[in-house]
Amino acid sequence: MKPSAFSLLHPTIQQKLYQMNWKILRPIQVDTIYAISESSNHLVISANTAAGKTEAAFLPIFSQIIEKQGVGIGALYVGPLKALINDQFQRLEQLCDLSGIPVFKWHGDVSSSKKKKFLENPAGVLLITPESIESLFINHSNDISQLFSGLPYIVIDEMHSFIGVERGAHLRSLISRITTFSSVPVRIIGLSATFGDTTLVKEWLMPQNQDSVEIIEDPNNDRNIRYLIKGYLLDKDKPKSDDEGINQFQGVVNDLIKYFYRQSSLIFINSKQTLEVMTDLVRKTLERKGMPDFFMIHHGSLSKTEREDSETQLKTNSLTSCFTSSTLEMGIDVGNLTRIGQFGAPWSVNSLVQRLGRSGRGEGESSEMIMFITEKKSDDLIERIFPKLLRAIAMSELMLEKWYEPPHFHYGYYSTFVQQIMSVIKEKGGFYPSPLYDILVEKGAFSSVPKNEFISILRSMKESDLIEQTHDGLIILGLEGEMIVKNMDFYAVFQTVSDLDVINQGKKIGSVAHHPGLEGQKYLILAGKRWEIVNIDYKKWEILVNPSRAAKDPKFDASSLPDIHPRIREMMKEILLSDRKIPYLDKKAGEMLQMARDTAKNANISSNNLIVDGEIIYWFTWTGTAKNRTLAKLGKICRDFDIEDCDVALKISGATIEEVIMFYTGIEENMSSLIEIAENIGDLEHEKYDRFVPDDLLASAYAMKYLDGDITEICDGLLTESNFSLGSAR
Repeated sequence: MKPSAFSLLHPTIQQKLYQMNWKILRPIQVDTIYAISESSNHLVISANTAAGKTEAAFLPIFSQIIEKQGVGIGALYVGPLKALINDQFQRLEQLCDLSGIPVFKWHGDVSSSKKKKFLENPAGVLLITPESIESLFINHSNDISQLFSGLPYIVIDEMHSFIGVERGAHLRSLISRITTFSSVPVRIIGLSATFGDTTLVKEWLMPQNQDSVEIIEDPNNDRNIRYLIKGYLLDKDKPKSDDEGINQFQGVVNDLIKYFYRQSSLIFINSKQTLEVMTDLVRKTLERKGMPDFFMIHHGSLSKTEREDSETQLKTNSLTSCFTSSTLEMGIDVGNLTRIGQFGAPWSVNSLVQRLGRSGRGEGESSEMIMFITEKKSDDLIERIFPKLLRAIAMSELMLEKWYEPPHFHYGYYSTFVQQIMSVIKEKGGFYPSPLYDILVEKGAFSSVPKNEFISILRSMKESDLIEQTHDGLIILGLEGEMIVKNMDFYAVFQTVSDLDVINQGKKIGSVAHHPGLEGQKYLILAGKRWEIVNIDYKKWEILVNPSRAAKDPKFDASSLPDIHPRIREMMKEILLSDRKIPYLDKKAGEMLQMARDTAKNANISSNNLIVDGEIIYWFTWTGTAKNRTLAKLGKICRDFDIEDCDVALKISGATIEEVIMFYTGIEENMSSLIEIAENIGDLEHEKYDRFVPDDLLASAYAMKYLDGDITEICDGLLTESNFSLGSAR
């Protein structure tokens, strides 16, 4: 007879669970305890927020390391955010206070004295970010061997946030380097939300041995959902003043107050600028009505103090609602939320699911979301089919179908590779090319880099004085490399920006981007409050402010928007051209959908992918961002078309319909290689150390990440001489 999962836990851990009044183990915890106890596989635990993933991993881990605490740590927990690490530290400390397993968190806010004490006697569980692991390699290289000599477990929290980005490549490289120090096999356990393609997840985690990865999914992943999309049709013109802004968005503002006032909730907004403006409009409306303000704000450009104040209010005050960016999308515990707001559609179905899952965490409770979609009255054909509303509906339908974007990571992370080359050299003091290739490529995270590219990158780094080579072939850091590695900014592989800190009475409020015209600006909004700019000090890179009644929209460094998957655009087309009833739309959103469908019918979009309106040609491709980008770049580079990517369609000016058809139907003859397209684009430096990467590799990386050559079917199937309409856009 198979033993119970509870019986497989160490008696001390069992006793602790009794003390904490645990009545039962959740199914995902049972499955994980068996998997960790009875196999040697790496694991990915996939479940919604608050499903008990952390305990699922650490209960059996604690049970195995409790008797084996010797030199070095027993488990390494890697999280994407300091706030998440602080949150998990409290949870794990509670589990460990009886067992005697020490728990230590390591990040920039932890004092040097505490870190020194930990390094003198490393043991138990270490919670850390990838950037702080990098700091360990650079600043404590002599301690690395002792730290990780007997490491049996590495736990990656919010693993989906690392896949397909530089931080993920960085983390994989750091993990592969860590495992070389351990005298025992290291098992990796990923904790994450639901994935679109588990095969790709296995490949990301263990590219050379995917069969060694086991996926454990929560059998209770289904939740009751309460869901509503509200639509708003705004005037054409952008408001010129804050009073006009309130009038323009009055319906949205009133509904935000109606549904979220005195509620424990999060309201997600994609843009920091919009986030600040909407918070300000809500607060000003409350002020005019003489109502107390229970709204907070949270995003990455606010100071640590401001963010922590919002987190504390959410945890302790059930009346608090918080406007937030993606910073609270992760599993930071902010209490039991009653509902979620979403202003504008999120950029992925994965993100939508993650945000929705922040509510309804209690037993038997429903996850609840209200999405607010604004569209503007317009004469433009694309805007008159209300693409934001269509995207919101399409993502909602795909979520209900349990479709999620598959992870995309098959491209060269040359910028991160350059950083890791410098990191290994700094850690070792110097390194020969062959073992360097072995540790980073053959046995490391950059297995797709062939030797000829490795040599090319080393030569480019030498030309830039990042590295030098001694007469016997030893590679050491050059003068420029030494300067880069000494900077704390080196620990992060992603771009960090030099914003200006906004200071009021010696207290940092947050930061904003420098932009043309800032010197003449008198006011700004930050932390949802209004400020008068008193002085801009460029020596200290600070803006001194005082509270104000006047306001001006803030500016933040614009980050590139995520690509939209083709499946979402296909679903948008399906929604537009069908008469399917969408039950979760409010009356106005339903009317707007019907208006969009009427526009599509009048323009004959169902039959005509090319529509001519005066001097503008609309090509409704209904495909993903990468394919649209490729089509647009080809037209621009090869034929100098004035072409704009407008999401569901390409807008072409200054060309005849015959020219467009002739070029794109002959795409196989006109088609350059993706690398050739990339080479003609111009500035390809998008990542932190791209300036040290050879041009041909930069073009290759851009082509793999941002372009999609699978466009022949679109061109052949969508562009024929009979497949367009003249003057039918209205």
